[in-house]
Amino acid sequence: MSVPNPAPYYQPRPRSIVGPLILITMGVVALLFTTGVIPRWAFWAWFARSWPIFLIVAGIIKLAEYYWARSKGQTPPRMGGGSIVFLVFFILIGLTATGVSGVWPQIRDEIANDPDLNWSGDFWGPSYEFSENFALPVPDVSQIKILNSRGDIKVTASPDNQAHAIVQKKLQGSSQDDANRLNESTHAKFTQQGSVWVLDLTGGDFAKGRFTLDLQLPRNGALSVTTQRGDITVTERKGDVNLSTGGGDVSVEQVTGNAAFRMRGHSLTARKISGDVTVDGGNNSEISDVGGSLTMTGSFAGGVQMARIGKQVHFSTSRTDMQFARLDGDLNMEMGDLRANSLTGPFKLETRSKTVHLEDLLGDIHIDDKNATVEIRPKGPLGTIDISSVRGEIDLSLPANSNFQLNAESVGGQIQSDFDVNVDNSGHTATARGTVGKGGPEVRVRADRGTIQIHRH
Repeated sequence: MSVPNPAPYYQPRPRSIVGPLILITMGVVALLFTTGVIPRWAFWAWFARSWPIFLIVAGIIKLAEYYWARSKGQTPPRMGGGSIVFLVFFILIGLTATGVSGVWPQIRDEIANDPDLNWSGDFWGPSYEFSENFALPVPDVSQIKILNSRGDIKVTASPDNQAHAIVQKKLQGSSQDDANRLNESTHAKFTQQGSVWVLDLTGGDFAKGRFTLDLQLPRNGALSVTTQRGDITVTERKGDVNLSTGGGDVSVEQVTGNAAFRMRGHSLTARKISGDVTVDGGNNSEISDVGGSLTMTGSFAGGVQMARIGKQVHFSTSRTDMQFARLDGDLNMEMGDLRANSLTGPFKLETRSKTVHLEDLLGDIHIDDKNATVEIRPKGPLGTIDISSVRGEIDLSLPANSNFQLNAESVGGQIQSDFDVNVDNSGHTATARGTVGKGGPEVRVRADRGTIQIHRH
């Protein structure tokens, strides 16, 4: 009887040395980074141009392994799954780095000078600091313009009829000599254009640095300040103020005149403005003691606080449109909440998904809300009231001695009233109608899938 041949002994296929070489290379690069032997910015600039070299070296190693194994009659080694995945991601990263390499210097300058990013200048290359100051008479000035690419700007009142400036520079350069050249080409100075005085720190070599300005300027005359990146602080101005920043906080106080603000995110603080205030965009805004009107339009991601606004207020965003005649108290508004007291109407609000709580309103009231509760407590004498809500409750508290005509409906909800009116909750649509006291303005309340409560106070 023949004996079957035993099964051949299985020998696992050997692994390629490409994987270990990848780990060694990554370790060496990480060590050079952590010890500061090579700056990271220089490595990435080189990597964007030269990353295919790694693929060529890996291919040569694999080819050499293949021919070596064939000469020995062995199975060629294979790459592990982890090495293959790494190479795929490496190629994607390399292609991305090459794609952005053409705009890398501009990206580096933008990020290096962005006040929101507290990264060291050594990450993007060495930076050098300089300072200078000067004083200049500015007689017969009608307007002062300050233009800055990057850097904080502070403006206070001058003790005399001169402009005093302290300029702190942070310049990016490949060497001290390069930075010295930039310093000489970026001296700040005012130029006169008729009755307008201009301090322009934009364009040319000014784009290669960050300039912090501490200015003392004559109080009289209008002031215009623009910076692409940086905070703006202004106090004690007799004239209109126009401020614009692409990325920074703005603080203004004690302005005799109108004030206009153009912002992209960040915070605004404006106090004691005698004239009208206009705000275009922003994040957190705190505005108080305004003698004129207040207009806020655009997008406001954070909270809005108002207090003591002498004339009409108009707030308009994609979600909320609000108008009223005057604010003697406080108003606080977040993304999903609005609270205010001591408002003078006519008050008009159209919004959605925002809980509304208003106290001591005087005058006509018109509110249209969705997906949130509305709580209103007006004071007498009442004006016309028109409140509607979809998928939200309405709580209306009226003075006990009020005189009005009530007309209330709730579809799919209930109505409760402390006043002596005809309330019918028997059907799908609850109603409450009647004359209270001597009658007077109409109080119209509509709820769709929400309860209506009408109280005395």
